[in-house]
Amino acid sequence: MTQAQQTAGTGRVERVRQQEARRIARRSFLRVSVFAGLTLFTGAMLASFLGFFNRRKPTGFGAPVNVPTQLIPAQGAEPSRIPEGKAWLVNLQGSQGDVFNTGATGGILALYWKCPHLGCTVPWLPDFNGSIVGHPGIVGWFRCPCHGSTYSRAGVRVFGPAPRSMDTFEVTTNPDGSLTVNTGAITSGAADPPNPLRSIRYSG
Repeated sequence: MTQAQQTAGTGRVERVRQQEARRIARRSFLRVSVFAGLTLFTGAMLASFLGFFNRRKPTGFGAPVNVPTQLIPAQGAEPSRIPEGKAWLVNLQGSQGDVFNTGATGGILALYWKCPHLGCTVPWLPDFNGSIVGHPGIVGWFRCPCHGSTYSRAGVRVFGPAPRSMDTFEVTTNPDGSLTVNTGAITSGAADPPNPLRSIRYSG
């Protein structure tokens, strides 16, 4: 073999080695990139998961919801819908809408708007006549659109397949006149005392 052939052969070997080195480098780069991407993605998902279940100041349903004074109904007025808390805020006037519970003095009550039957959202019907459900003379009821369960202003069940009265939230008054509805503190409509007796006095 001549010197020129040896030189050419050595050059080919060197080129092959360089090409192989570049391929290995590319594969290594791709592996590192994929691993780094998966690590970042997994870390972001884990951080999001932990952040969702470990929020220091949770907001919305399941947490305390502030109700400003302009959304608080006057005593005896139509209930106020609080979307953030999935609640109806009512301000009972004496025995108004209490139905079967005597001795109630009225006040603020926060009702969970989910029907205890199958969970449908219960609207307030200001023109619904109580004579249809055996309470003539009382106009304005909560009535479930799914199966007709009907409740008084205080959320007391009077008609339909619901197993109990509407559930209630804990309510507290604030120094500035606003209210805090704790949607994480739910009391079953079947618990004692009955709904009308759970209301709190509010002077505004």
